Amino acid sequence: MAGDSLESARDSLFGVRTSGCAPAPQRPLTFPTLKGLNYGTPPTATGQYVGLEWLRSGTGVEDKWPDTRNALVKDLDFIEQHDLGRVLRVFIGLDQLMVWDKLRGFAGFNESGLSNFETTLEVFQAHSMKIIGVLYDQEEVGNLGNFHFDALDGSHAAMRAGYLRATRLFLQRFGSSPEVIGWDLFNEAYNSLGRDGGLPMPPTADPVSPNYPGPIVHDWIRDLYQVAKCAAPGAWFTASDTTELYWKAIPDVGKYDDSVDFYDIHVYDDHPKLRNWRAILKKPTILGEAAASTEGNHYQDQTTNPRVISYLLEHASQAGLSAVLAHSADNNIYRADRGTLTPSGLVVSCFGRKGANRASCPGSPSALRPNPGAAGVRAGGGA
Repeated sequence: MAGDSLESARDSLFGVRTSGCAPAPQRPLTFPTLKGLNYGTPPTATGQYVGLEWLRSGTGVEDKWPDTRNALVKDLDFIEQHDLGRVLRVFIGLDQLMVWDKLRGFAGFNESGLSNFETTLEVFQAHSMKIIGVLYDQEEVGNLGNFHFDALDGSHAAMRAGYLRATRLFLQRFGSSPEVIGWDLFNEAYNSLGRDGGLPMPPTADPVSPNYPGPIVHDWIRDLYQVAKCAAPGAWFTASDTTELYWKAIPDVGKYDDSVDFYDIHVYDDHPKLRNWRAILKKPTILGEAAASTEGNHYQDQTTNPRVISYLLEHASQAGLSAVLAHSADNNIYRADRGTLTPSGLVVSCFGRKGANRASCPGSPSALRPNPGAAGVRAGGGA
C-alpha cells in the first residue's frame, strides 16, 4: 500500500499519470533488416550540420526545416539506392518542437513543427524505411532541441512535469505510427545526465553533464517510460545506454529493467566483444550506435572502422541482436555530397548480399580478432 500511495502522490504532483496503466497488447517488435544506420539528423542542402533544430519552421528562430527537408529526401534516396539498410535511428529532440516558458518549461507544441514530423514519417514510408525515434537528448547545450536538464535539479517541479506532459501528448499522437519500430525516450541518460560517463559539469564546452546521482536519472527514465506506456500501450520503448551494459563485466540491469521494453546499447570500441545479449538481458536488444572508438576519432578511421562494423554485423545474430546501426555522423558512411560510399559504408552496403549482388563488393575486411585468444560471441562474463 505504501508503494501505491507513493505512485498516487507522484501522479497528483505531476498532473500526469506515471504509475502503471492497464495492460494492453503490444505489437510485434520487427526489424526489416539487421543492418541500418544511426542516422542522427539531416543536414542542410549544402551539408551543414544543424542538429536538433532540423524540424523547426514558423517560429522565426532557427527555422531549418525548409532546408533540411530536401536534404532528408536526398539522404534516404542515397541510402535506399546503396542498400544501407531499412532501419534508421533518428534524433527528434522534442525540445525543438516546444513552445517554451522560461519558468514553467513546456507550454505547448509548435503545430508547424509537429506537421513537419508527420511529413518526415511520410518520407520514410515512401522509402519503405523504419525508424528508432529518439525523443530527448542532452549533448549541445546551446541547441534549441537540447533537453533542459534544470528540470531534474529538484527546484523545477513544474518544468519536470511539463516534460512528462509533452511526452504524453506527443506519443498519444505519434506513438503508434507504423513507420516507428520503437522509441528511445532518452539518449544515453546515465552519461549525459548522470555521472557514469565522467563528463564535466557545465559551463565547460560540450559535451557536459549535470552529474546527477544515479537514482535521479533512474527515476526520470522510469517516469518517462510509464507515461509513454500509458500514452501508446502498443509501442516499444527504450532508454539507450553507452556506459553500463557493454562495458561492465556484470552489468547492472536494474538501471533499466523497469524502464525499457528493449535494450539499445551503444558500442564504440576498436576491439569489440559481443556476448549472448539474449541470455543476459532477457529482452530484445539492438546496437543503436556502432563504430570504432570515439577516442582520437577512431570511428572516422576508414581502416579501423570498417573492420569493427564488419565484425559486429557478422556476429550480430549469434549474439542475439535484432539490429546493428552503424554510426553515420561526420561523413562516416557516405560523403557529404552523396557521391560515394566510404569503406565503412561499403561494408554496410555489401552485408547480406549474395551471388551476383556482390559483384561490386570487395573481399571481406580482414578478420577482426577483438580480444587475444577470443573471437566471436561469448556466452557471458567479462567484457
